Amino acid sequence: MLLTSHRFARTFGVAVAATMLATGLLAPAAFAAPAPASSISTTSTTVPFNKLQLGSSGPAVLALQLKLASSGYWIGNANGHFTDLTQQAVFALQKANGLNRDGIVNRWTSAALNRAVLPTPKTTTGLVIEVSLSKQILMIVQNHKIIKIFNISSGGGYVYATDRGYSTLAVTPPGTFHVYYQVDKWDIGPLGGLYRPKYFSGGIAVHGSYSVPPLPASHGCVRISLAAMDWLWTSPYIPMGTRVVVYQ
Repeated sequence: MLLTSHRFARTFGVAVAATMLATGLLAPAAFAAPAPASSISTTSTTVPFNKLQLGSSGPAVLALQLKLASSGYWIGNANGHFTDLTQQAVFALQKANGLNRDGIVNRWTSAALNRAVLPTPKTTTGLVIEVSLSKQILMIVQNHKIIKIFNISSGGGYVYATDRGYSTLAVTPPGTFHVYYQVDKWDIGPLGGLYRPKYFSGGIAVHGSYSVPPLPASHGCVRISLAAMDWLWTSPYIPMGTRVVVYQ
């Protein structure tokens, strides 16, 4: 939904544009703010309730994206268009706050984002990938501080047939592991392709997927979006040996 009202422009235009200036998304010459950019931060920007969803666009979506990013949710690019990556971030926000996982920004999702209350990490020291199976999110945590939060889909709990002819349960095992093997391309196995997987327990990996629904649906791996997996590979946060802590 594209918002063009004067009321919205007065209320949110300055904060959004100033945030874009601060983050390098807008050239200084393109906006003459009546207040110094330093007086307005991304975290202080309030996201309005406008029932934003996949396909929406405009200043309200940009405000949403900037607020998600500043709160720690990985969104890809802030461009004012509500794409599938923005939806993934909204899923993660809703999961982290115990809300309905529909990917739509309503009054409750807006309120949760504006409160900016994040989950409490389980680990206290070091660089860790935390996977919450109950919340269905992955968190990059460093010394008890959340760096980024991603929407995931883990083991769906269904029974499936393996390539060896027996049945097994699609579960993501809880416990403490380490990244022991990785493949910097599609890794094709008997159950399908895993995009740039980071294996941490047998054939279980964090990997990119075309499908990352807001509910458990995988054979046991931790799925994230393809773009998010690309970002993880270029980031310093999940090298070989990284601790992976999976819990309910």
